[in-house]
Amino acid sequence: MATIHSLPVLMRVVSASLTLAKRAGQIIKDVQTSGTSLDIVDKGHNDPQTKADRASQQLIISNLTKHFPQLTIRGEENIPIEKSAATSDIDELIGSNLNEVLQAKCPNEFQDLQEKDLVVWVDPLDGTREFTEGRLEGVTVLIGFATKGNAIGGIIHQPFYVNGNEFGRSVWGLVHSGVYGKCQMNSTPLPGRIVAGSLSHRSKTVVDAVNACQPTEVLQAGGCGYKALLVLERRVHAYVHASRGCSLWDTCAPEAVLKAAGGMLTDVFGKGISYLPTDDTSVKTGVLATMENHEWYAQQIREKITML
Repeated sequence: MATIHSLPVLMRVVSASLTLAKRAGQIIKDVQTSGTSLDIVDKGHNDPQTKADRASQQLIISNLTKHFPQLTIRGEENIPIEKSAATSDIDELIGSNLNEVLQAKCPNEFQDLQEKDLVVWVDPLDGTREFTEGRLEGVTVLIGFATKGNAIGGIIHQPFYVNGNEFGRSVWGLVHSGVYGKCQMNSTPLPGRIVAGSLSHRSKTVVDAVNACQPTEVLQAGGCGYKALLVLERRVHAYVHASRGCSLWDTCAPEAVLKAAGGMLTDVFGKGISYLPTDDTSVKTGVLATMENHEWYAQQIREKITML
């Protein structure tokens, strides 16, 4: 039987990250229920940051850096990472999810990846504006894994998810392996054509791109991670975001999870996104995510708009 130390490096990193995503989610919930100030900082361009964002990123990156020192890690928040925040034992981090991770087979092409081969993209609190406004369903913690510029694994943790007696959930996936965690796939075909868009970005280009997809219904929702879950679970047909508002930490985990399930996430024109760790982390040509008919949506958008 596999043990913590016999797992491939990728699976060790994923298992530890699952634990950290769940703990970060609890930090976010604790901040929300504390009744104290969120200590909001305006980063500009309709992009707030709260103490929950900062605490979540401290937890995730400090622990990953401590236990996997050769990883390249890029987080959304431009804050110094304090080594003292890394208080978790590595066996505890990995072992907490060992049974869950052992359900997944590490694809052959990823078996020999080393820490130095991996780039980890962290959004410690995706949907911050929704968080500050009390629209908590759209809040997620995103941890994505890439190698050679390609998204290969991702974790989407939804701290405020409620389903009966279940509170909070993690959905994660590995390309060429599958999707795991609490995923509620809709087996009934959706009527019409439902397109998810953003509450925070409503420019003419955004509206034109959505309308180009000939929707019978437009669902306004926040957070890239949450909208990716809507696509994954087939509660919408497509997620269209024809704006420069997303960054690589927003899209890496969602892309990997969707790819693991047979879906796609690209820019709005159908071009793939590179996750090489360059200085420019913005996704300048928007986001398109689907489970089926991806090229049809991209073609409709290309015929309507040519640039963002």
